[in-house]
Amino acid sequence: MPHSELSPTIRQILEMLPDPAAHATSAPMLPRECYTSPEFFEFERRVVFPKTWTCVGREEQIPKPGDFLAPTVGVEPLLVVRRPDGSVGAMSAVCQHRGQIIASQAGSTGRAFRCPLHYWTFDLDGNFMGAPYLASRDDVECLRRNARLPQVRLETWHGFLFVNLDEDAPPLAPSLAKVEPFWKNYEAADLVAVPPTPGDTPLPWNWKIHAENFTDSYHPEFVHRGTHDFAPSVHDDGGVVFTPMTQADNAIVRTVPLLQADGGMTSAGWGPEAAFPPIDTLSPEQRKRLTFVLIPPSMTLIFAPGAIAYQLITPIGAEATLASNDRVTAGGWLLPRSTYERNDFTERAATVREGAKKIWLQDIPVNLGVQAGKKSRFMPTGHYVPLETTLIQFNAWLLRAYRAALPAS
Repeated sequence: MPHSELSPTIRQILEMLPDPAAHATSAPMLPRECYTSPEFFEFERRVVFPKTWTCVGREEQIPKPGDFLAPTVGVEPLLVVRRPDGSVGAMSAVCQHRGQIIASQAGSTGRAFRCPLHYWTFDLDGNFMGAPYLASRDDVECLRRNARLPQVRLETWHGFLFVNLDEDAPPLAPSLAKVEPFWKNYEAADLVAVPPTPGDTPLPWNWKIHAENFTDSYHPEFVHRGTHDFAPSVHDDGGVVFTPMTQADNAIVRTVPLLQADGGMTSAGWGPEAAFPPIDTLSPEQRKRLTFVLIPPSMTLIFAPGAIAYQLITPIGAEATLASNDRVTAGGWLLPRSTYERNDFTERAATVREGAKKIWLQDIPVNLGVQAGKKSRFMPTGHYVPLETTLIQFNAWLLRAYRAALPAS
């Protein structure tokens, strides 16, 4: 979308943004309109999100040929499908006849997709196969040449499926290189995925507020007293550690200590008697910390001694966000198979959800308060303290994403 085609509102907001050249790896608070304007959200949804790598699920969710996910990225409905050769591909879910959405929910389709409107069929690679009542063989051959479902870029990262609608976007993996050291020793434990239950109740705040709450190491010291004390950001023996940010990064990372090795989520929040037992392939250092990873705009990870917890985020409005994780819905874990196959796994999982829910209930009122404050005429330009380093890094990522969505002038 050329800058000249942007609405006056969007141009005005973009002109208020800090200069990205001067804030390549850290940036001040963004204008409040970035969090409240429906027009700006549409700019994000139609112009920004299609140019970013978006996590849509995991490979284990589509184990057999014909199994598929049906995510929406920005405004684009997609199909992410296991193909006959075992590979995974992504393509548009829009039928190339009249634009009917072929499927809007995950499922299994056997050997072909069939549009529900006129029964046009496409194979698992998106190739047109046939349609009822076509006039001639020439029509069929023409459609086979010209009516393929548009293909979408897909990359797999540690079993997570990411899509990008921009054919020219840089590859995903190098942009997440800073996260690789934290994966060390986890996958040696024969991890099993427990995907999160999809969220269906919109949370009444902007997706960036949701992401900021996750990555902020300042607020747990106050908002989460009693539930997060066991994983402090401030401690005499060392607190939060921030990873440096570069212009190529698509991840924001912080690590906090645990007061005791092998701690994790309990029914009361973070504590010493973790519901998920420690992973024995981890190093002693890994068993004494939590690592929080934000991969905007669509996911988060928490590396803990007993599991990797992950969340999928779906922005659907300026003040409407869907979250799928163990705090809001259920699941969203990578666990050793030995943990997953325990006879008491269901009870342990329920304990994790109970503790996570306690933390979440503390977050809800502050997220609501921040969203309400963004609408105020007295909303400050913002002053960050050192414990908010990840917020400054997230702002730099946003500036880069906004500018990258616009063509060079």
